[in-house]
Amino acid sequence: MTSIVLLKQLKLLQEQELYSSIIKICVLSLTEIEQKPEYSTLLRKFHISLYYADALYQTRNFTQAENHYRQALQMRKTIVSKTKNVHKKVIENQDEIASDVDIKYKIYRCCLALNQKNAAADILQTIAARQRTPKIYMALGNIYKDVGMDRLAITCFKEVLRECPLAIEAMEILLKLGVNGVEVNSLVMEVSLEITWLGTWIKAQAQFLAKDYASAILTYKSLDTHGMLKDNTVLTVNMAYCYYYMCEDSKAISLLQKAVRIDPNLNWGLALLSTLLAASGNKEYQYELEKLTPNLETSLWTDEHWVVLGNLMLLLKKYERAAYFGQQACMMGKNVEALLLRANALFFLKKYQEAAVQCTNALQIAPFRYDLHKCLILCYLNSNRLREAESMALHACKVLNYTPQAYCLHASCLLKDPLATMKNTRRILEKVVEQDKQGHTDAVYMLADLLIREQQYDQATQILLKALDTQKPTSKLHQLLGECYANLQKDDEAFNNYTIAMRLDPQNQRATEGLNNIERRERFYSTTENSYSSRRANSDHEADAESDSELWNGSVDMANFDS
Repeated sequence: MTSIVLLKQLKLLQEQELYSSIIKICVLSLTEIEQKPEYSTLLRKFHISLYYADALYQTRNFTQAENHYRQALQMRKTIVSKTKNVHKKVIENQDEIASDVDIKYKIYRCCLALNQKNAAADILQTIAARQRTPKIYMALGNIYKDVGMDRLAITCFKEVLRECPLAIEAMEILLKLGVNGVEVNSLVMEVSLEITWLGTWIKAQAQFLAKDYASAILTYKSLDTHGMLKDNTVLTVNMAYCYYYMCEDSKAISLLQKAVRIDPNLNWGLALLSTLLAASGNKEYQYELEKLTPNLETSLWTDEHWVVLGNLMLLLKKYERAAYFGQQACMMGKNVEALLLRANALFFLKKYQEAAVQCTNALQIAPFRYDLHKCLILCYLNSNRLREAESMALHACKVLNYTPQAYCLHASCLLKDPLATMKNTRRILEKVVEQDKQGHTDAVYMLADLLIREQQYDQATQILLKALDTQKPTSKLHQLLGECYANLQKDDEAFNNYTIAMRLDPQNQRATEGLNNIERRERFYSTTENSYSSRRANSDHEADAESDSELWNGSVDMANFDS
């Protein structure tokens, strides 16, 4: 087979994606070239090596692919160096020889697949600045970002946008790295004038990444209209994340479920949805979680699929399996939901030290996640590491911008600390209750519990009644109100509130105990009253007998007197 025919057939096989055939043909052809070097040119060997490396990469043989790409790169240098200046220009202007930039980028992809980040960075940095294309700048920017070289990363991503204004990933990374939304918009002004939603999208993303979630929601909603981006899943999931970071889980769940209805094959957002459904502890969500589990072969699962299955196990209280599935997800890359899943599973298995490690790793990726701070603090509290728990709670207040949820974490640590003053704890909880009108935190419950312990039942009752006026009634709210009334000797009101608490949550143990205590007290009083009535009746009978006797004796005396 002549070299022209062979290369033509290899190109045809590559176009048809018949990579296994390419690998076999190339192995045989390269052996032939080694046996008969006089009949083959270096250029022919170079082309065959490139086809071979491409096929190896497509079949995920990354180590071999990298090796053959490097060989091809070396052959190219030799070919170019042996060619005179005139012919060199001819060769480089023709399509018959691949550029060294393309080969180096392919080596970078192999290194990245093999998790050899230093080698990936080294090969890209050998490309001269004038030869760097947008994909090279994008790759370099990601490497610089991962190693914390933000200024270099920003420069690279800006270069990407200058040539490709619609590289939306580069826009979002620049915003994450702290570049002002106005500046990012100026880089894409050329296309934003034609694409009406782009400027608003950049504004929403800038607000989201600046943690101004309330403003971001309003901006996203302005896009979620007919003629713009109505019912777009990316938009819907972004809004769900805003509500989630604001600790409004019910709204986040609703939006994520909407996104799944719009796109049943949705991938991004599934892990968060499963996390929220499992965290709710509501058995009614079991069917929802089962619907989210993938029907694909496990070899095709993403980390999100493993997290979904793990959260289903967590809801079913199969914690060992949940931890295993979380580990499977973690092996596929950094994933906050996977680390949180493992942390929760290990926490329920009472492996607090291991759970704390998972939370710490997750907080390095997402330090603004409330649920991660909460899980870590609970691990410390259950390990009797009170000082570390309080320190972490104060840090959470600062990172989370002193939200009511963060204050609640601090208060929960103070309630466990025997050295903490109740006055300080009460002051913090009263502040949270004042801020949290919608009842997104447990501050009302915690403050009421504290007041009940201090036997300030009237104040606790007032706080709970006020909460009932502004918040959705819950089983715990009525249970605490029942306890207050019971301690105030108002059994009818206590009975009514315990009954409502049991109706809202039949598993509420404290409400059940409260009802039983009222019934025992009523039986005691009823028995005491009956006993008292019985004794009184008996004493009345005795008194009657004595009276009759006296009257009879008196009659005798009177008879005697008459006689």
